Amino acid sequence: MKKMFDNKYLVFQVAEGPKIIIESLNTQGKEGWEAHSMITVGEDKIVVFLKKEATLNAPDPKKSEADKVDKLWADETGKE
Repeated sequence: MKKMFDNKYLVFQVAEGPKIIIESLNTQGKEGWEAHSMITVGEDKIVVFLKKEATLNAPDPKKSEADKVDKLWADETGKE
């Protein structure tokens, strides 16, 4: 298993107020996203960078070979 992160960003208008930002971040949080950092762009925008942990299951060649051999030697009814 390999640990990886998905990343994305959201852009908010400061004039919309904190309620919109909080609601949006809470919605993203329910989907597993976590606010990682935040910057202001100009005087009227906030950019929030989000990350979400993802795992990549790498194939196991030894297990794949063992499964292949087991399948070859299994009884036709599926019982060994």
